[in-house]
Amino acid sequence: MHNQPSRCFPLPKISQAALDKFILPDNANGKRIEKWIALHAKEVKTWKVTEQYALAHLIPLILCGEQSAQLVFNQEINRLFSENQDDNQMMIKSLLEVEADEHRHDQALQAILNALPIIESKRHIQRQAQRFYAQLGRGEDRCQHFIKIATLDACVTQVMHEFEHCLLGVNHPFSHLCGLIKKDEAKHVYVARHHAQALGATSAMFRKEQHSVSHLLHQLLDTQVEHFNFLGVDLNKIFTNLEGKWQ
Repeated sequence: MHNQPSRCFPLPKISQAALDKFILPDNANGKRIEKWIALHAKEVKTWKVTEQYALAHLIPLILCGEQSAQLVFNQEINRLFSENQDDNQMMIKSLLEVEADEHRHDQALQAILNALPIIESKRHIQRQAQRFYAQLGRGEDRCQHFIKIATLDACVTQVMHEFEHCLLGVNHPFSHLCGLIKKDEAKHVYVARHHAQALGATSAMFRKEQHSVSHLLHQLLDTQVEHFNFLGVDLNKIFTNLEGKWQ
């Protein structure tokens, strides 16, 4: 028995910006991820059982973040588009590209999760992640929210780097996928940071939120620390290094 499709957050509707006037250019890394899905998604059941078991605990955490990000970027795209200001055009395009990236990540990770064996704690893991991401922007203005998104994406970039170089080996399909996702997330840090600055973010605001968000994300990921450790991903090293960069 295997997983049925399940989501932490609903898939957003295509924005009017995408429907009405914005045509996104071909995305080379996006094409690589689409090719990965076509080549490897059906091979998941052939991965080692111990690998499948570990990933069944970890992918719901990662996937929930990708689904949350799609909603956030979609909502901001629609807000900017509704203002109908020329100054918004470049930012809308950048946000649309990020939303499209997150959707591809969602598809790839969901394809893996759907092929993995069911674990009893799956819904519990998803609910923990849902609470974390839902609370992240609650009661705060857009500027603070995008500071947090930039921080989260910086954290995810580092987590993906560690997965890319974990004990599975660089030739493992999952390691390869994480390397592709890492490239996108590094770009997303820049886009979210630039948008936060356009909304009024200061360096002091970034420092404050970076420490808070990374601490809370570390706590969330630590709930599955044994499975990170099994794959050779050291969460303490990741977050210690990030804190050092943000000093």
